[in-house]
Amino acid sequence: MKKKYPFFKFDSVLTPIIFIIAPGTFIHSINEFLEGGYSSYFIRDICALAIIALGLLLYRFSLIQKSSLFPVTIYAIVGAVAITFIIGAYDPNFRFEPNFLQAEMILSLLMLVHYKEVKNLLIFNLFFVICCYLTVGNGYAIDKFIYHGMIVCGSGVMTYAGQSAFVRLSQKVKEANILIKNQNEELKKMNLAKDQLFRIIGHDLRTPFFQLKSLVEMINEVEDESEREEIKSLLIESADKGNQLLEDLLQWGNTYQHKYEVSLEKTYLNATIKRVFDFSEIKRKKKEITLINNIPDHLELTINPMMMETVMRNLIANAIKFSHIGSEIIVQSEKVGDQIRIDIVDNGIGISEKRLNMLFVNDKNESTVGTDNEKGSGYGLSISKKLVEKQNGIFEIQSQYNQGTTICMYFPVSQQAC
Repeated sequence: MKKKYPFFKFDSVLTPIIFIIAPGTFIHSINEFLEGGYSSYFIRDICALAIIALGLLLYRFSLIQKSSLFPVTIYAIVGAVAITFIIGAYDPNFRFEPNFLQAEMILSLLMLVHYKEVKNLLIFNLFFVICCYLTVGNGYAIDKFIYHGMIVCGSGVMTYAGQSAFVRLSQKVKEANILIKNQNEELKKMNLAKDQLFRIIGHDLRTPFFQLKSLVEMINEVEDESEREEIKSLLIESADKGNQLLEDLLQWGNTYQHKYEVSLEKTYLNATIKRVFDFSEIKRKKKEITLINNIPDHLELTINPMMMETVMRNLIANAIKFSHIGSEIIVQSEKVGDQIRIDIVDNGIGISEKRLNMLFVNDKNESTVGTDNEKGSGYGLSISKKLVEKQNGIFEIQSQYNQGTTICMYFPVSQQAC
């Protein structure tokens, strides 16, 4: 069903037609009727009024557009002007001068209200003046024809030039506004990318700092020199891992912030999981948690390696945080149709149904304390979900309170993937 345009949403097109042209034509027809009854001039006005009303009805029922409504109205009036002088050529009582001046005034007004038709109206006016001079108005002074013709045509040209300049200026303003809007959207995206990048870097750097803090505390607790030396080597190793992590994150972050298209490549996931397990070693040892990697060595996914490593670090850290002491965390895979599902399974405290439904409503979730009073930022799951989706993956959470959590990630099957 076509949409009906409202009559009463007035603007530069509807207002002059409904409040000026149509009423003016109607009043003129009444005057013609009072003067001559059902004369040719009265019928002329009624026909013009009927054409205007028909145009409004067609616009109302979406049969013509607003851009066509004004030309219909203008040429109904122009046609009425032309018919007036055709009738007048055969009417001995025709009063030429007042009708000629009235016609010139009407034409000049039409040029003022609709500049797009000015060229056609200028041509019509010149033709009209010449025809009037050669026919019904040949007794009228030629200098008056020239004067009125120049006044109307000159005002029409000035109107056309002024409104053309205004339209060009409006178009430039519109283009500038569009450009500003696009730049604002671009800036907003860049700010969001920057904020998310800081969250990712801050979230990932928690683990090496935690490891360094734990090792420093251990140094003060042991007395055996050989154990002290082992802890020192672990400190160096942990500092090197943290430094390498920061370098990798900054390098990846620079790419992430300036490119919306993520570079994907075929990657063996097992090696990524091993690096993440090594990275999480101190945290999992503190809670005596066993990390089990059941990902096949030959499983290959089309992903962004750095991005996926960030995801796995966040998710493993989250699983350790909410797992009970002495429990297991398993990373496994399964082929599901044309996708590979990667699961991270823990038997920790799980997530209540109410909180599960509120996840991902905002970027930040309410941070809850882990099983060993660990604190978090609340951004881990949100970051992981967004990074998985940037790699054409799907992120899901299955959890029951006090029964554990399974994080499921689905990725398209790569060639040779099993």
